[in-house]
Amino acid sequence: MFILHGNWIPSKNSSGKFLFWAELTRDTPDIPLRRRKGQAKTNKFPLHPFQAKFEEIKSALISLNLSDMVKFSKEKIILLLPSTEDSKGSGLPQVSSPLIYSSDKEESSWSLAPWKVDALHLPFISTIFWLSCLPQRNEQSSDGILLGDDINFWSLVSKFGLELVARERFIPSVVEKNGNLHSRWQPVITQGDDHERFDLFCESMPASCRGFFCASEHAFSPDELVLDFLTNFIDIFVRHNLLLFIKTFSFDEDITSLWLNALSREDGEIKVSSHHKEVLKKHISSWTEPARIGKEESKWQTCLRLEEPEDMDASWKISFHLQSIEDKSLLIPVSLVWKKDESVLSLLGEEFNSVEERLLLDIAQAERLFSPLGRSLEKAVPVSSLLNKNEAYNFLKEGSWLLKECGYNVIVPCSLVGTTQIGLSLSVNPLAKPSDSNKRFFGMDSLVEFDWKIALGDETLSLEELERISRIKVPLIQMRGKWVEISEDYVQKIQKFLSQTKEQKLTLGDALRLRLRGNEEGINVVEFKLHGWMEKLSSGEEEFALEEAPSKFRGELRPYQKRGFSWLSFLAQKGLGACLADDMGLGKTIQYIALLLHHKEKEKMDRPVLLVCPTSVVGNWKREIERFSPGVKFLVHHGVERHSKKRFFEEVKNKDLVITTYSLAHRDKDDLCKVGWYGTVLDEAQNIKNPHTKQARAVREIAKGYRIALTGTPIENRLTELWSIMEFLNPGYLGSYEKFRKTLAIPIERYQDEKSSKVLQMMAQPFILRRLKTDKKIIQDLPEKQETKAYCNLTKEQVTLYQAIVKEMFTVIKGAEGITRKGLILSALTKLKQVCNHPALLLHDRSETIKRSEKLNRLCEMLEEIIAEGNKALIFTQYVEMGKILQKHLQFLFAREVLFLHGGVPRKQRDSLIDKFQKEKGPPIFVLSIKAGGLGLNLTEANYVFHYDRWWNPAVENQATDRAFRIGQKRKVIVHKFICTGTIEEKIDEMLERKKGLAESIIGSGESWITELSNDKIKEIFTLRAKDALGIEEGV
Repeated sequence: MFILHGNWIPSKNSSGKFLFWAELTRDTPDIPLRRRKGQAKTNKFPLHPFQAKFEEIKSALISLNLSDMVKFSKEKIILLLPSTEDSKGSGLPQVSSPLIYSSDKEESSWSLAPWKVDALHLPFISTIFWLSCLPQRNEQSSDGILLGDDINFWSLVSKFGLELVARERFIPSVVEKNGNLHSRWQPVITQGDDHERFDLFCESMPASCRGFFCASEHAFSPDELVLDFLTNFIDIFVRHNLLLFIKTFSFDEDITSLWLNALSREDGEIKVSSHHKEVLKKHISSWTEPARIGKEESKWQTCLRLEEPEDMDASWKISFHLQSIEDKSLLIPVSLVWKKDESVLSLLGEEFNSVEERLLLDIAQAERLFSPLGRSLEKAVPVSSLLNKNEAYNFLKEGSWLLKECGYNVIVPCSLVGTTQIGLSLSVNPLAKPSDSNKRFFGMDSLVEFDWKIALGDETLSLEELERISRIKVPLIQMRGKWVEISEDYVQKIQKFLSQTKEQKLTLGDALRLRLRGNEEGINVVEFKLHGWMEKLSSGEEEFALEEAPSKFRGELRPYQKRGFSWLSFLAQKGLGACLADDMGLGKTIQYIALLLHHKEKEKMDRPVLLVCPTSVVGNWKREIERFSPGVKFLVHHGVERHSKKRFFEEVKNKDLVITTYSLAHRDKDDLCKVGWYGTVLDEAQNIKNPHTKQARAVREIAKGYRIALTGTPIENRLTELWSIMEFLNPGYLGSYEKFRKTLAIPIERYQDEKSSKVLQMMAQPFILRRLKTDKKIIQDLPEKQETKAYCNLTKEQVTLYQAIVKEMFTVIKGAEGITRKGLILSALTKLKQVCNHPALLLHDRSETIKRSEKLNRLCEMLEEIIAEGNKALIFTQYVEMGKILQKHLQFLFAREVLFLHGGVPRKQRDSLIDKFQKEKGPPIFVLSIKAGGLGLNLTEANYVFHYDRWWNPAVENQATDRAFRIGQKRKVIVHKFICTGTIEEKIDEMLERKKGLAESIIGSGESWITELSNDKIKEIFTLRAKDALGIEEGV
């Protein structure tokens, strides 16, 4: 793992540059110290001992979607970094994040010191494109690359720069560099929200952004850095886009034309004489002044008010006013100012004289932004300006917004805000039965009845009225008491659309898309009426009938679970895909099992349902089905002994459910596609979050019947993950992948577009049911502490190691007695538990990949959901080495600091770890050895507890759990105990369950009680049930 950094290095005489560098993981903490004193002048600054090499930085950028065609250049940069210091002047730079190195040693004092690092420089246009496309969330790449605070900061500033370009908040200007004049595109951020955001950037700049070493005395302030970066951003971006379309403007060779030509050239230099240089600078400064200057501090501001005419033929008017900053409702007509009205004099007080002057200046500058205002300046005392209809329309569409951007307040009558536009009204009714007689259910492709009408607000227009309106050649007309915006092209679009749709058919999917996204041809759908169950579904208020739990369901559904099961039943009945996205611990599994039994009892299930899940939860599904619905016939299609072809088809005939895994969905796709499934269910559906993977494509091909997705995290990092799940549930509903990215994902993720976010929420809401444990309706229905067992399989490597240990133990304990026998059994028991945890714990081979341990894989899946919801977790383990493996792997996976407390942590640092975890925004994961963390700690910030390996004394486990479940805990606590199926973990757990009432009183601390068992009992407990462990046992 390493952290990628970026620094903007400004220059007073050039364009500045952005440099990338990186720091590596410190696997070896005791690297020899480098001296900074007494070094040769040629080596004034020491090399950063943990820096990445040029090629590593380049590879990191390419892996993060930077084109490998970009030209890189190598540079050296001096950084001022916090560093440890000793009396001899030696030290090390501190890490920027505990993710790449944390130590149990006491922290040393530190100071800023210069370090030389290797850096990469690339064309600035490539840099800003890359920065602008970075996701808002700070996440680690699959290659273990984490973005530093500085990179994330400049990414946000780059997105702000893109917004300024999109809103045309830039002006052409000139700057002087090395005595030469250059054209320059500059941002306009002197007013309003833009100025506030600029200030916010300056206030929140990470210290690392200013960490570059300056040879001169001048140290750049945050304001200077952000402004310099934005100025270069705007200039290079606008210039780059001009170069794509034109080589140069076509103007005569006067000095103004030379400047305009230079604005579209890459170098931007303007070659003129000294005299012409001063003239050009003066003229351009005067011309751009209205956009550049900020308003002087005052209690009053100039306000322009648009007034509509009493009848259509009269002129519009913009009147000038003084408006109070403190009380926006207080407006003073400027006519009273010019008359020196006594009431105005008393209100303005000492500001009166300056107000008169500023009014004239403001009106003059406003005229440059909206030229019709110039008519008012023809009078000695400007009071108002008259407008014709076209000018009024242009003011509403462009002029008013430009004036607002430049600091003027503009008031428009309420009747003109969002002028009424002619649109269409659509009424949709579901058919009584599916349009396809061969279909059992409705679906997105089912036809619906519909009727289009032309709408003007709440009223309906005839085609004849529409044609008459289109012949009026003015942009605004008053009709039935409303100002209506008229465009001949738009009216023709409506006419064409209506003539085309007469013969077309409309599906349910088309109707819902129109309802929520509008017509893709740009026609305003002003009213959309859905009738019957469709209306309730689209509004998210479907009051479906609550189903009773099936008679053969063994257990009791809580009220919210009954609603979830009923909701699944309703959507399945309508042939619509449903995503049950309840928080972890709320029982998604049993809600679906209830639905399966419901279909088995109420409907003719002549075919099985296919359930696709991760390998790590296959065992859990088996046990839950056996526990809650023992009458369900199921088949586990998994493992090397799984059936194929003819035998497979024979086996599934009489089954209600077939369970398989995501990896086999692709491998056995041909066989699975040939079965006409009654329904297709995905558990942990985030496994298809990448729609382009082989398993995601395979699942979509296999799916038949009703479709259900179960997941606690429908969106983890990207909105395209939601698209992938919805494409499985309701194919085509969210449009194509590329269109979804362009119209919804990118606007929301990059620019936090509220309108797009609202549209996506409305589209997804009817098909996603999400309940959190924090919901008031849910929390009152949950026990204070909820304990569950998480069953995991073993990998083939774990099975092989496990069997070898058992075989060796049986050989050596024959004939052994007393302490020797106990020692051999305890040694074997420890090894078996280590194998169940992770082979690296036994073998010490430092290969700690997730693929070697199903238990680690399952833990990561569960933590992913927990962290996504902002929860915190404690993870207990008996083994310090396992704790280190967990800490290293989880930090790498989640790019978050993971705390680890064990017996070797000093008392002072122990307290520091606890305080850090207990802070609201502290690290979300705390790994603890059960001995060091099982007693005396208050960790109530955690609402999840994991027992990664079992301490076979319930009292010890309960004491550890009580670190979270104690006075001060305000949330429900969920406890997960991991058990590897078919192993000693499962067998001892079964023994303890059978003797639960006596367990705490008859079993001593630790595991010594196991050594007292007979050899036959030891053999029964220790022998591995290999098929169970690998998850290939067949259900009945």
